[in-house]
Amino acid sequence: MYQRFELSEQDRQTIVSGVSCATLLENHHFLLVAEKSTKRCLKYRRGEEHIIVNHGGKGWWDAQRPRGTPDSSGDVFDLCRRLDPAIKWREVCIKLGELVGVQPKGAAYVAHKAPRTDERSPAERWADRKSLYRGGKVWNYLIRERCLPEAIVREAAAKGCLRDGYHAAWFAHTDAQGAVCGAELRGPDTHICLSDSIKTLFRFQPGSVQPVHRLVICEAAIDALSFAALDQARVAGTLYASTAGGMGPETIAAIQTHLAAMKALPEAVLVVATDDDDAGNAFADTLYRLADDAGVAFMRRLPPDRAKDFNQTLKNRAHAA
Repeated sequence: MYQRFELSEQDRQTIVSGVSCATLLENHHFLLVAEKSTKRCLKYRRGEEHIIVNHGGKGWWDAQRPRGTPDSSGDVFDLCRRLDPAIKWREVCIKLGELVGVQPKGAAYVAHKAPRTDERSPAERWADRKSLYRGGKVWNYLIRERCLPEAIVREAAAKGCLRDGYHAAWFAHTDAQGAVCGAELRGPDTHICLSDSIKTLFRFQPGSVQPVHRLVICEAAIDALSFAALDQARVAGTLYASTAGGMGPETIAAIQTHLAAMKALPEAVLVVATDDDDAGNAFADTLYRLADDAGVAFMRRLPPDRAKDFNQTLKNRAHAA
């Protein structure tokens, strides 16, 4: 006689507390992005897919999908069905039951990762950074390797949103009062956010400060500066911003604040300048919804040469010159 398979609440809790989402990802050939992972946040990648494991391995979220959409976050049961949509419920439970207590390799890495020696806040650490100087390591990285025009780099430094971190450029993220609450760090061997950063927006407004009526949003600060360099419609009131590759609640709140203020301004527009790939398209969809909810016009801009991002367009032009 057929009996429906049921999982007791006690067994469910045993699996949720005993199976790390990281273990499941590693079993599906996801690789830990070690330089971007911490004990509280493990970043895994498989091709173009990026999944973040948090809550001590009990939770996960997809950095490329808008929060709240199907298959964008959940517990280990949700992740198992996300990775293998055809699997049956009984097989899910059996598969996860076999993984109780199995430690992911990524956990071993972060357990032995060197502890932080600088416990200061992002604002305090930012205050310690020096201004850019011509011929310095960071200057040469931005001008020579990233092909940013000298005028753009100088202006961003003068505006106080870019500083020299010796090994990497520091791009400020600020809160509603303009105080530094985090930073994107980009250099030849560095691609991270400053520890304990609250990611809001990197913001660069050339010229005199005016009400923002044209908001350009990219994924990375270097892309925002690259867009500014390439921008044929560079007008007063344009703010070039970046999300540091993700859109958590603080970033979304910062964007919504700008859009709410823009609504009353004539010809206000959100320019979506995310990467020309699947992740960029997903970010763009989220930005479209935010603009639509705020009643602000929006448009998508892609690199004119269909490069992956606007910085690649700058580099392509420099190499072709």
